[in-house]
Amino acid sequence: MISYLAHRAAQVVPKVSCSGSQANLHVHEADLPSIYEFIKAVVQRSSVPVPTLITSLVYMWRMQTRLPPGAKGLSSTPHRIFLAALILAAKNLNDDSPMNKHWARYSAVPGYEFFGFSITEVNLMERQFLHLLDWDIRIDPQDLHHQLEPLDMFGAKTNMIKHEI
Repeated sequence: MISYLAHRAAQVVPKVSCSGSQANLHVHEADLPSIYEFIKAVVQRSSVPVPTLITSLVYMWRMQTRLPPGAKGLSSTPHRIFLAALILAAKNLNDDSPMNKHWARYSAVPGYEFFGFSITEVNLMERQFLHLLDWDIRIDPQDLHHQLEPLDMFGAKTNMIKHEI
């Protein structure tokens, strides 16, 4: 599941550009965990249930469909997109969701001393994500089916590769 989440988060903004003032965000390539490591750490620390993870897939897909062609981001963009989608999914589905200050703490990945998002960044990511979704956080069965079908295929493909080794 984490591998698929990482795969999808990396696809939302396909071309990641290192240009721009990444120094302003205090993120340098060497300090950046892989999207897989980041998602694994956040999921472990937050203990979110699987339905929340699946809902985050729906939100990432919706965001991807609303971005203009050729949208670019920083190297931390997949991390930000995943975290914002997960926060919205958790708040939408769970009565007792972590507060944004907790999500900021969850974003610090062990072994990456200088990586993590501040509470200000987390609040901004959440607001921007909601704006890009036009505040449409409804989930219907078709949305879930649309996200679960590729997940099943991704899992089958991953299992086939493991058995070939």
